[in-house]
Amino acid sequence: MKVNKLLLVLVLSVCLAGLVFAQAALDPSRLAIGGRGLGLGRTYVGLADDVSSIFLNPAGLARIPRWQMTSMAGQFAEEYSYLLLTGAYPTEYGVFGAGFVGASTGGVPVTKVLEGTESDPVYVIDPTQPAVDYFNNVYFLSLAREVPKIWNYDIPWNLRAGASLKLFNTSLTGDSIINGSGFGTELDVGLLADPLPYLALGFYGRNVLPYSMGGKLTYASDYSEHYPAAFILGGSMKVLGPKDNAFRKFMNHELTLLLDTEFSNGVPMLMHMGAEWKPHPIIALRMGIDQDVSSDMAGNLTTENGMAYGVGLTYGGFRFDYAFHEFPGLPGINNSYFSLSYGIAEAEEEITEKISIFTPADKLVTFESSVVVQGRVNDMKIKELYVNGIRVKFGLKGDFKTSVSLKTGKNNIRISGKDGNKLITVEQVRALRLITFPDVEQDYWVAQPISLLAMQEIITGYPDGTFRAEGDINRAEMCALLIRTKGQVDTYATLEATTEAELAALIGKEEPLFPIFFTDVSEKFWASSFIKDAADLEIVKGYPDGTFRPNNKITRAEGLAMITRLADVSEEAYAYQFPDVTESYWAAPIISGAYNQGMLEFLRNKRFQPMRSLTRAETVELLQRTKYVEDLLGKDLLDWESY
Repeated sequence: MKVNKLLLVLVLSVCLAGLVFAQAALDPSRLAIGGRGLGLGRTYVGLADDVSSIFLNPAGLARIPRWQMTSMAGQFAEEYSYLLLTGAYPTEYGVFGAGFVGASTGGVPVTKVLEGTESDPVYVIDPTQPAVDYFNNVYFLSLAREVPKIWNYDIPWNLRAGASLKLFNTSLTGDSIINGSGFGTELDVGLLADPLPYLALGFYGRNVLPYSMGGKLTYASDYSEHYPAAFILGGSMKVLGPKDNAFRKFMNHELTLLLDTEFSNGVPMLMHMGAEWKPHPIIALRMGIDQDVSSDMAGNLTTENGMAYGVGLTYGGFRFDYAFHEFPGLPGINNSYFSLSYGIAEAEEEITEKISIFTPADKLVTFESSVVVQGRVNDMKIKELYVNGIRVKFGLKGDFKTSVSLKTGKNNIRISGKDGNKLITVEQVRALRLITFPDVEQDYWVAQPISLLAMQEIITGYPDGTFRAEGDINRAEMCALLIRTKGQVDTYATLEATTEAELAALIGKEEPLFPIFFTDVSEKFWASSFIKDAADLEIVKGYPDGTFRPNNKITRAEGLAMITRLADVSEEAYAYQFPDVTESYWAAPIISGAYNQGMLEFLRNKRFQPMRSLTRAETVELLQRTKYVEDLLGKDLLDWESY
């Protein structure tokens, strides 16, 4: 009794196992490795840079910068169905992979020798026997990671190590077969190193778990078979490339040469050679020579070469791979294979911005007590993200979002990207949190300048915490404000007493503090030192009768004149910028100079109203638009380099 299609399975077994001796269990993952690997003639141990590394060198998974997956389905020898599904995902503990490879054939009719043809057998289908079904599945669980140290010794060459635990499930039913199902386990291991930027060396041990430790396939009948072990040394050399990691630069072309040498007990040494050429980042052309074991008529083991060709197209993270792979032992069959991968980078472009920060913008000025930091990790070498030292999770596409508290004053939000203990990049967002006054809304027209000048201690609020932005400012207060700005405050003036009695109590003496310079300014008046300094600097002037009138409300014209003198704003010929100010008005040249300096933007296309009382808000607006105050803020609160 014969099964004609099972003969095909037997031929397939030779191709899958690469060995011709008894009691060798079949490992279907030796062939179903994805279109790229097949197009390179199964030369992959030293290349190993995508998710197909699960099948040909698990250490290569550690090179994967982001999650990837690959699928492949079709028929081998036009009769034998296969399915491949695999994926990998980088974590802080390493890159985890999972895979499935299944091979099956079903409905294989059982044959028998036609009666009367025993001397010259003729086989016909035996309808009395059930058809034969066969499947052989293997499941992968893989882990790979970099090995920077061993027992506190630094390891060179960016060494990576990986392993794949393989679980087998096989079944053969029909034709009165009993106990045809079996389960098995095996282990693949791999190493990968980069001794030179353009050279990678790899080691792959396939099915290395000893028979005594469970490396076998056991059937329901307790019969066991071992999985043939193989050890492969491989290398890849990037001969051409656009970057420094290639032996030679040649425009955007990339050319990688591959060589693997395979050793296995009882069979000849096998060679696998391949080449991948990328004339453009989205196109890859491949070819290879896949050497395998065959047997001659006398039963002697020899080697034979099968040619392989392939093409890969990468776009939008997807990669389509086609391979044509010859198997000399199976001539005249369809040798085309297709696979589809996702998560493949289109081109190895230099990542100039390893972490993108969407919000907030750098140099943020805000009243808020917290801010939402939102962005994206672009460099998938980053496995850990920290914002101000606190670990933050990010999604599959690198997106992250977190809230950060701000202290009043200067804040430096540091966003750090790490790969384990290795710091990859640090981004920063500088933020200034402003103080608030309960009577100044955040959307008030000069809310930000009020806060800036208050934090710079140029202006102050009232004892009850309010600012009273719409309140008037008197001449004494203006002197104090300008001298604080000028930085000419002497020892006694810094005491900031608000009444004569408070000042006298703090000083503890009754004698005059300063010489009398205006007839209506007492030497004990709280602002006497400010008024004196302002007068000495010719920022303010008294009235013709020798008075200063410190408690008088200051007018817009007077306030502007004092501020322009402080900031050395030059007077200019009046150009009738305001309809209610004539050329002969005493402050007209001052108004014109301030207008041309951009100090009066809040009055553009309005009346100037020179005799109108100047408010505290308007005073802040005029001050903060002077170059003097801009420079003052630029040396402290708005000096972003000091954050």
